Amino acid sequence: MPKLPKGKAPAAASDPGEAAQQAGHSPMVRAAWAYFVEDMSQAEIAERLGVSRASVHNYLRQARDEGLVRISLDPALLSRSQLAKSLAERHGLEAVYLVPDNTAPALEGVARAAAMWLDDLVGPSDRLGVAWGETVHRVAELLPRRSHPEMTVVQLVGSMALPFRFTAESCTSLIADRMGAICLNLHAPAVLSNAALVEALSREAPIARQLAGLDQLDAALFAVGLATPESHIVQSGVATPADLAAYQARGAAAVIAGRFIGADGSPLAGPLDGRIIGIDLDRLRTVRRRIAVCAGPERVGSLRAALAGGFVTHLVTDAASAHSLLLS
Repeated sequence: MPKLPKGKAPAAASDPGEAAQQAGHSPMVRAAWAYFVEDMSQAEIAERLGVSRASVHNYLRQARDEGLVRISLDPALLSRSQLAKSLAERHGLEAVYLVPDNTAPALEGVARAAAMWLDDLVGPSDRLGVAWGETVHRVAELLPRRSHPEMTVVQLVGSMALPFRFTAESCTSLIADRMGAICLNLHAPAVLSNAALVEALSREAPIARQLAGLDQLDAALFAVGLATPESHIVQSGVATPADLAAYQARGAAAVIAGRFIGADGSPLAGPLDGRIIGIDLDRLRTVRRRIAVCAGPERVGSLRAALAGGFVTHLVTDAASAHSLLLS
């Protein structure tokens, strides 16, 4: 399989040998230099270093994870296809980035694409709002390390006690860590038993300041969830099975940032009204760049609803899903 475009060299010296010395002599650095700069194979590097090919593979992965090597495709490449352009035109999107067919599993490929693209969508001093869920967390894990001390990453939905690792607070803090940015977690429950409690808690000064800050977002990153019993909003306990049944009776098609919407993209009234602490859908639609990450045939209906509601300006998805959206 051909290599992706080469990563940036870890040092900026005029002589390659001098640059390698400046970068250091650890096996990881030597392996990264040999692979990405000298175009050596992993087998050749293993022989040079006197280690196994598995060790070389681990060194290269470590180099990517630590940000020593930055591998990316030109983001425009993923948006140049006629399929991407047609989908963007139909739904009034600024851009659609499509992962090619036969990328398995679809979620992994789409998460990788989103992680590569985020640098181009979010500036080094922007304020980025982050939702929660498995997809968003996987994007966070795949982000290359950056140093953006003037960037702020903001939690869009309150906290929750989950049996999963992809909580709202972990998604936000991981992205902030990867970006080298300021992290603002929302230290309030995602859902409370009644609207009066939410209103009272939202008036508390620290939480009121954080909620007010949601009006100053430059971008928002979120996934489009299912309105089914398998949805994480149900599995997490934010919505009970009875809550879900009530929304399904009203035609629920998707979940965005803990809020249910119908097939036409309209927010749905229901038992969670006034009980959620976090960004509401009207406020979300005012964010300049709204980046949705969605993959897999089971989510096409949910994604269609999100697009119909105008919640997305930039979309990362797989080609098969795009085909399905255009055929319907």
